[in-house]
Amino acid sequence: MKEKESSKGFNRSTEGLLLRQRRLAMTILGVFVVASAMFTGCGKTNSGNAMLPHAPYVIALSQPAGNLPGSLYALSPTAGTVQKLNLNVGLIPNSMLLDGNNLYVVNAGDATISVISITESTSNIYMKNNGYIPLPPGSAPEYLTETTVNGVKTGYVTLNQINQVEVINMDKNTVLNDIPLSSYSTWASKFQTHPWGIAGVNNGIMVANNGMSYTDFTYASPGMISIIDPSTQAVTNNITTTGINLQAVEPLTQSGFVVISNGNYSTISGYAELYHDNFTERASIPLSGGGAGIALSSTGMGYVASSSIVGYDEIDTNAGTFVSTTDLTKQVKGLNGFNLTSIKFAPDGTLWATDWQDNMVFEIDPQTNTVIKTFSLPEHAQDMVFVY
Repeated sequence: MKEKESSKGFNRSTEGLLLRQRRLAMTILGVFVVASAMFTGCGKTNSGNAMLPHAPYVIALSQPAGNLPGSLYALSPTAGTVQKLNLNVGLIPNSMLLDGNNLYVVNAGDATISVISITESTSNIYMKNNGYIPLPPGSAPEYLTETTVNGVKTGYVTLNQINQVEVINMDKNTVLNDIPLSSYSTWASKFQTHPWGIAGVNNGIMVANNGMSYTDFTYASPGMISIIDPSTQAVTNNITTTGINLQAVEPLTQSGFVVISNGNYSTISGYAELYHDNFTERASIPLSGGGAGIALSSTGMGYVASSSIVGYDEIDTNAGTFVSTTDLTKQVKGLNGFNLTSIKFAPDGTLWATDWQDNMVFEIDPQTNTVIKTFSLPEHAQDMVFVY
């Protein structure tokens, strides 16, 4: 069983943004606590299991509108079928990480990480709920990355609403520590970091911050990446970015990293920014609309999910630059989705994208850069992992 992830970006349309705003307002009023308690059984039990024939699958995560539990769906690339899995997922699930035999689902609504164990025989794949990791109530966890620290498999979760990163022991599924994130001194007091995307880059943990104000829903400028040293579990540096409202950060195949921003959803566009390993920005590419995430191929091609399109161009991973430094004008043909949320490469080299607005998952052929298969979900398509 193998898994390869290439992005943890995220973007929502106006409808999705308003859903998030309503959730935050409910939390402030204390109503959301009641809503969460009503759904305690949806992600905090060990019930639920699923069995699949042993074949490649894309496990898609759904995010229903409102404060409802999400679901997992098994998509078969070969048969083109969609199967709902009988597994409990928490409220407002936002992202997934498949690590070894465990699938971790980060739930923003009830502030938990659902743990689903995956085992396999020669003919079947078995999935079973294996408990949950509780996080601070109302913290709105978003994305998870992991690395090994002193022999311990350690996870880092962005807690969007309380401006910190939670550190977890992924061997024992327990919370180890929390790391507070400070705003820029030049930001107005109404702007907080509100961390979103996160990834391990070189020997550090990079955190992409939204820099948002929940009083008027505007974004701070400049944007900021927080750098965490896993050996000390503390923020050691902050990097200024060109774009605002940061969504995703992803390491390059050799050195450096890419950060994707979403702008302010209207007058300011997003950017794809490439940094060398010494944190020097080498390229800043404006995007047509807001950026959701990026997937990097082993051959050095970068695919950026930007609102309703996927643009792509070759990346010089040694220099940390796009070959074209004007705009990602090349686009995947036949991709008619709106509000893309994630984009990733599967182990077989195919490219996959989720469309939250239209409940769609797309399989893309990177050789021809066209959509070769489309899957429809009954709920918003949010994220995906690959079980082979």
